[in-house]
Amino acid sequence: MAGGIIAFSAVLSFLFGDGLLTLKYVLFVIGVLMFGVGSFGIQPERPHKNKKLLTTDNDTEYAFEERIQDALPSDEDRLLLEERISRDTKIFVASIIVLGVSLFLEAGIGISS
Repeated sequence: MAGGIIAFSAVLSFLFGDGLLTLKYVLFVIGVLMFGVGSFGIQPERPHKNKKLLTTDNDTEYAFEERIQDALPSDEDRLLLEERISRDTKIFVASIIVLGVSLFLEAGIGISS
């Protein structure tokens, strides 16, 4: 997920922006938004309410997830939806990676305005 976001943002940044400087800012904004959604999603359920405040998890499998599971060599390796890592956790981890790349562009390479 994070790699796709970074690649897509890089293409747009080089086509419509200032290259690496635009990429750094775009990744920062996307990373902060993903971090917010992911951090709300990984919170435990509140005891006085039956559902979370914000979550991306549900009981249906997305077509992309189904294609990934179909690409596995055998049906025995197929994981049930309940056994997989939650989408909220995936978004949270991807946000850390996206923010890390943005930080690397700033501190590691020295891309600044």
